[in-house]
Amino acid sequence: MRRSGERRIALLMGSFNPVHGGHLAVARYVLERELAEEVWMVVSPQNPLKSPEELAPFEDRLEMVRLALEEIGEARLRVCDVERDLPYPSYTIHTIEYLQRLYPDAVFTILAGSDIAAQLPRWHRSEELQRRVRFLFYPRGGGVASPEMAQAPGFEIDSTSIRRTLASGGDLAEDAVPEAVQAYIRERGLYGAAGGADFYFERGRSYYRQNDFGRALNDFNRALELEPGHTAAREMRDMTEAIFNFRNFDLYNP
Repeated sequence: MRRSGERRIALLMGSFNPVHGGHLAVARYVLERELAEEVWMVVSPQNPLKSPEELAPFEDRLEMVRLALEEIGEARLRVCDVERDLPYPSYTIHTIEYLQRLYPDAVFTILAGSDIAAQLPRWHRSEELQRRVRFLFYPRGGGVASPEMAQAPGFEIDSTSIRRTLASGGDLAEDAVPEAVQAYIRERGLYGAAGGADFYFERGRSYYRQNDFGRALNDFNRALELEPGHTAAREMRDMTEAIFNFRNFDLYNP
């Protein structure tokens, strides 16, 4: 039974690398069917089960979700940056614990593709997570969807194929990615060989926060190749290089 004053919030959690029409269609379906009063799109800095190799900087992915939601103009769809300041990697149980403390009168549901159901046992503290929140599975990858989501639109596109199309200079299918997001991707040089200095600087900072100093150093150097006067990239490069060299210095080597 629903408690008086209770907020029903569905969480669509992901890398959104980039956000696309499939994400937005599922979120709108949940609202149309009144399965939740709000849908929060929770941008993850780094999924522990995915490689960060092609991951755009967190702030860029966050901004792309913001732009997509502005284009839709649906107030019940919100972007959530709560994982920005939580410990890495982004374990879902940590996010849920934090949100439940922050919003004690809210009831949270996690939206996930039906292909995720088989992966749940691998998630950190999976059994406790499933006791704390309900999962609604939408059709994806041949898995079994929740009854309430059986008619939800399936994902006919995915972020990986979108990135590959952009990198090859191809054209995206109609409605694959909101126009404002496509413009932002072109402006920032994301996902293609023509990424600008700021792209590599921001991605390097993301690696740095994850203590992945080798990749961070590579990106800061790439930023400086593209823009030698990039002061922030030079400062981060020097700091990262000092840490990297210290960690790899053999104290017993004469």
